[in-house]
Amino acid sequence: MTMTFTIIDAAIILIYLLGMLVLGFIMGKSNKTQEDYFVAKRSLPWLPIGLSIAATMISCNSFVGGPGWGYNSGLLPFMQNITVPLALFISTTVFVPMLYDLKLTSVYEYIELRLGPKTRMVAVLGFILNSLIQVSSMVFVPSLVLQRFMGVSINTIIPVIVVIAVVYTMAGGIKAVIWTDAIQLVVIWGGLIGGMIFLFAKSDIGFLDTVRMAGAAGKLKALDTSWQFSLTNENGFWAALVGGLFMWSRYFSFDQAQVQRMFTAKSIRELKRSFVVSGIMMNVLYFLFIFLGTLLFIQFGGTAFENANDVMIRFIGGLPVGLVGLLLASLFAAAMSSVDSLLNSMSTVFTKDIYERYIKKGKEASLKTSMLVSALWGILIYIITMLAFSGTSKSILAVIGSYISYISGPTCGIFLLAMLTKKANDKGTVWGAVIGFIMTLLFGRLAGFTWMWNSAFGTVITFLSGYVFSCLLGEPVTGQTERYTVQGHRAFLRGEGRTEENGISLLPFTVDRYSMILFVFFLLQLVGVLLLERL
Repeated sequence: MTMTFTIIDAAIILIYLLGMLVLGFIMGKSNKTQEDYFVAKRSLPWLPIGLSIAATMISCNSFVGGPGWGYNSGLLPFMQNITVPLALFISTTVFVPMLYDLKLTSVYEYIELRLGPKTRMVAVLGFILNSLIQVSSMVFVPSLVLQRFMGVSINTIIPVIVVIAVVYTMAGGIKAVIWTDAIQLVVIWGGLIGGMIFLFAKSDIGFLDTVRMAGAAGKLKALDTSWQFSLTNENGFWAALVGGLFMWSRYFSFDQAQVQRMFTAKSIRELKRSFVVSGIMMNVLYFLFIFLGTLLFIQFGGTAFENANDVMIRFIGGLPVGLVGLLLASLFAAAMSSVDSLLNSMSTVFTKDIYERYIKKGKEASLKTSMLVSALWGILIYIITMLAFSGTSKSILAVIGSYISYISGPTCGIFLLAMLTKKANDKGTVWGAVIGFIMTLLFGRLAGFTWMWNSAFGTVITFLSGYVFSCLLGEPVTGQTERYTVQGHRAFLRGEGRTEENGISLLPFTVDRYSMILFVFFLLQLVGVLLLERL
């Protein structure tokens, strides 16, 4: 079909991109120190933080890959996100209170406090590799779409996107990242809802009829009610519940891109509120992207697509002038909200965990140096983008999930060893992480098991082997060792008489109203998908 792209659509996109740049420079005026740049003086309220967390996860990969996945597989791919609120429940209850209270800038600073420099560097390298894969895909997807609409080479579009993201991230720091993310999430909602309204306004098949037809075609089945244990089905119930829980728990508890937002909150109450907002918002939006794909299957008459990512492109191409620009601006919003977050996080990690640790030898880097690091990451992102994603025909979500799943398990295992045991030490944990990574590769690549199990498998192997090697390479348990475990931190807070802040518990392993909201939302999701299947 012919793709329509007018000067009005181009103007909408241009205005959006210029708006992000202007906002970045406005936010950057208040940055005077490194703490301003990386954690916004720990002064931000809950709403923009929550929206930023959601926007970072709902990237352009969800925007384009989600409908393509839903088109081919129905609502089953939603299972891979169904444990998000449960993972946030665990993070909020167990891990987040401790990390927030330590007043860190990089989450990997904690690893050295508890274990040592060797494990810290292993965790840092895992994060950087993970982030480069993610952020490169987030640059590739909008470039792919614009190439189809504008006929401009992808080699031209990618540098433009990278430069824009780098400039406003450099200018504004984490404050600009969070506030632009919040605005970008609103743009994503506007584009998605506007597109769906037009779809059914012009269609001969109404919304309710489309839903019923999708149900008859088996596209509304979201929950694998066979309860069959499978190591090969990526949408199976147990893969989603167990594998997904490990994957998302690591992401929200130990990934710098997410935890750094946590460090900007002005209080523990604001932090926990942000987790509630993000957990509900991101899963509702992710569901809508998948759901849109199931509806398009009916609207397009089940037409086969060679490339799953073309489903959303065709949908956008059928929209009128102006709405095309809004949807493409939404795509950019989805991309930028994730690219800026990862750029800032990678800059933070490189500055705090590598530059200050090994080059400056403990001295704090200047604000100028911190900003320069962001620019250097931009160059590397361009290179990785062209090498990793050109030519893929799968849903981009599946590609990304597969790539990073080999890294997430060992990283999660490192943090669990540090936080839940007293025996873990620097040498033993490094050996555990190496074995966990190698075994996960063998488990996934040679045995042919789905990537959804990789995080769980890698975590368990890393934890067990790391614990055994720590015992064999025994280092004495010290007061500091115990202090930086979750139980040790709980005892430390009790000893100081500092158990709550404005009525909100600071103690790990404490369930409060915010964590309960997340748990109830998880249960409501299960009920909802079961009811939807009966339509």
